[in-house]
Amino acid sequence: MILNPDRIANRTKLILTGLYLAKYDSLGLKQLGFRSFVEAFNVIGYALGSQPASIKNYRDELDPLFPNRRKGWHKRPVRDYCLRVFEEYRTLELDVFTGLIKSFVGYDENFWSEMQSKEETDEGASGFAKRLITGLAAEQYFESVHADLKNSGGWKLRTRLALAAGTISDYIRQTTASSWPLKSKDCGN
Repeated sequence: MILNPDRIANRTKLILTGLYLAKYDSLGLKQLGFRSFVEAFNVIGYALGSQPASIKNYRDELDPLFPNRRKGWHKRPVRDYCLRVFEEYRTLELDVFTGLIKSFVGYDENFWSEMQSKEETDEGASGFAKRLITGLAAEQYFESVHADLKNSGGWKLRTRLALAAGTISDYIRQTTASSWPLKSKDCGN
C-alpha cells in the first residue's frame, strides 16, 4: 500500500477519494471539513485537476461495497481497477485515510499541527484545512479556464513555483518580439 501522495497516480487519487466518501459517508465529509458531497466533489476534483463528477462517479462505483444509504451502481459489477484500489486500501482507518485524502491537495497535517496554537478549536482547524483546500481548488479551476476567458487577450499563465499551500504564477503577454511578466497586482479590470 502506497501512502506517499507523490507516488500515487492521479486516477488512483480520484478513486481513493471516491472510496473514502463511499466508506465514511457523512462522517468523512465532516472530517474533511465539508458540508455537502457537492462541495467535496468540486473542491477536491478541481484541486486534483479533474472534473468533480469523476469523484462522484467513483463514489457511486464503490457505494455497493458499503452499508450506506446510497445504492450506487449496484446493477453491475465494480470495475476491476476500482476493486484493486479497494482491496489495497480498504483497511485504512479513518484518521489515516483522512490524512491521505488531505495530502492529495497539499494539506500536511504534521506541518500545520506545529503551526497551530493548542487553543485552536477543532472547527477552526477544519476551517483552516477547508480554506487551504478551497484555495488550491480555485487555482486549479482558474488554470483550467483562464485561456477561455473573454478578457485574456493573449496573456498566458505561467506557473513558476508549486508549493504545498499554493502556486506562484505570472501572466505573460506573448508577442512576436518578447514576453513581459505581469504580476497579479498589475492586473486591472
